[in-house]
Amino acid sequence: MADARHVQRLYDRHAATYDTRAASRRLDTMRAALFGGATGDVLELGVGTGATFEHYPGALRSLSALDISAQMLARAQARVSGLPFPVHLRQHDYQTLPFAAASFDTVTSSLGLCGIPDPAGLFAEVRRVLRPGRHLLALEHVRPPRGWLGLVADGIDPLFERVVGCHANRRTARLLQQAGFTVEVLDSRVGGILIALRATPG
Repeated sequence: MADARHVQRLYDRHAATYDTRAASRRLDTMRAALFGGATGDVLELGVGTGATFEHYPGALRSLSALDISAQMLARAQARVSGLPFPVHLRQHDYQTLPFAAASFDTVTSSLGLCGIPDPAGLFAEVRRVLRPGRHLLALEHVRPPRGWLGLVADGIDPLFERVVGCHANRRTARLLQQAGFTVEVLDSRVGGILIALRATPG
């Protein structure tokens, strides 16, 4: 999201086929296990087409969901009907969060943190909007932990960012720790490239 307009155009263009291309039983399994732990008032960053909605507990108080792409949000809107909790969709470049402090019990993201150009800034915002003792739940692809694969990810990162709109070599868990969060990796797959984590402000 260093160039928010580029990312917006990219996801607007692919919204119609995104679900088909991104469909994955592995991702759905990880989302279900992770987002099943969301409680209370929830903020989702990078909601996309709303593929996460079915994985939330029915007892949520509310779900506020942000995305930069209007076309993705239009598809998410079609999934809102029938959900047992209120959903508020908003088009927003979520490098900043348009909410008061201590507004949410859970912040979630599914493959939405890897394109933010200033992770420390976003994580400070996440800390600000979370209520005391509450959590960030995130499913992310990260820099491969194996040496040579990590070097490959470093090499392709500029092209990856231009074509996909995010980074191939983001060290999300480490960046959260540097921002003062305690991080628990709850699941790790594809050789450690795909992780589910819970992060709590220290």
